[in-house]
Amino acid sequence: MKQYTLYSGLYRFFNGVVLLLLNWHIASADGGGYGALAVSTTLSFVPAVFVPLLIRFCPIAGGARMTAAGLAGVSLTLLLIAAGYSDVHLVIALNFVLWVFFFFLESSWEVWFNEEASGLDGVVLRQQSSLTMTVNQVALMVGPLFAPLLTQVMRAEWVLAACAALFAAVAILSLGSHRAEAAADPAEQETGPTGTGSPRTLYLLAFVLVWPVLGTFNFMLPLQVLANDGSMFTVGVLDMLLGIGMAVAGALLHRFTKSRDVRWLLAGAAVAVIAAVALWSLAPTFGTPQMAAVFALGCAFGAVRVLLRAEAASHFSPRQVGALVANANACSLILLAAVLAGGQYFSSEIWLAPFALTLLLVTALHAIRKVQNDRLVPTEVSE
Repeated sequence: MKQYTLYSGLYRFFNGVVLLLLNWHIASADGGGYGALAVSTTLSFVPAVFVPLLIRFCPIAGGARMTAAGLAGVSLTLLLIAAGYSDVHLVIALNFVLWVFFFFLESSWEVWFNEEASGLDGVVLRQQSSLTMTVNQVALMVGPLFAPLLTQVMRAEWVLAACAALFAAVAILSLGSHRAEAAADPAEQETGPTGTGSPRTLYLLAFVLVWPVLGTFNFMLPLQVLANDGSMFTVGVLDMLLGIGMAVAGALLHRFTKSRDVRWLLAGAAVAVIAAVALWSLAPTFGTPQMAAVFALGCAFGAVRVLLRAEAASHFSPRQVGALVANANACSLILLAAVLAGGQYFSSEIWLAPFALTLLLVTALHAIRKVQNDRLVPTEVSE
């Protein structure tokens, strides 16, 4: 688990640098703006439609090796983007290719995590999920801060090329961390959940919401900052605060997590999101209130994401989790496209999207736990 935590943290750090550079470039460059960024963001989710097939028929065995292959693809694509960085339309096209590998990696990282978590009990599993998620979010929040700093000393194209080299280094390190996947019953691989009463459809709906939360946040942030005459550094600070919130949530869950506390955590997450929306909407000026609102959103989203990940790992095999995440990401394209299309008519309120989607995610996880608890009661009585 230590190697997984280290390498996934490095991946998130470089990922944060790359995403901020590309989104800011598309939003602010000639030929960019709301329309170009909306097209780019929507196209970035299209690969999620066919990534489930890549996961299902991937000839590479093991989460570590799958991850290394995805990182190699990211590295090569970034080199191409760096070469054609001045052409916004080319960047948008190559960004589409980049997200093929990003979505592949979202599933491969989960396969790897579930291989490492195999055999852990519920509380320890949730602690490991919290720890790895915290490390990832700390890395992801630091990355965007480095983007504007690095562009002060070198051109953006060279920053992307350097990130490509570092992604390649993580890929090589991951190859040395291969662990054979635990043998599983073929019937289990085909039929789905390994635990009693696992509501597969609800899990799918919950995972569908995860990427649209992040996608709409990364979409609206540069637009809101530009509308208020801010800089890329301001975007980096707000992005960092989201990551800090997620890291704080992960750290607290790692320290205090217990199954009986979950319903209160979900209630607290819902209250935090509602308070954040009120703070953002009622603030007379753009600045500190938005920072506090983004931090609260990060806390709520981070807590719910950790809980969802731990619940899924408790009820599904590693390959099943990978397939579930891949299928959910494919379905999330429809949701994201609908939100961004509607945002054209209320662009000044597009900032509401990640908050509303996080509330839906809280509701979905509450429904999952309610169904599981309801189904477990008769089993316990019969015993």
